[in-house]
Amino acid sequence: MQVNEIDKFRNDFFDKLIKEEREKEAALERKQANCLHKYDGHGRPDANGYQSRRCSKCGHTAIKSVKVWRGTENCVIS
Repeated sequence: MQVNEIDKFRNDFFDKLIKEEREKEAALERKQANCLHKYDGHGRPDANGYQSRRCSKCGHTAIKSVKVWRGTENCVIS
């Protein structure tokens, strides 16, 4: 069976692209796992009373009840 050069190039290119994306995702997961999160941004709560906030250090997003966020306002570790 003869291998088409264009197909070989395409397969190699996309394999490399997928590998790089997986490495980026793994690096982000490691960064978020080791981060002491500092959540910023006070958006509007939804109809159920939940609010989404994003860590200013690593970009991790957490969705919690507004009551829970109020309970953690004094517990900020920098």
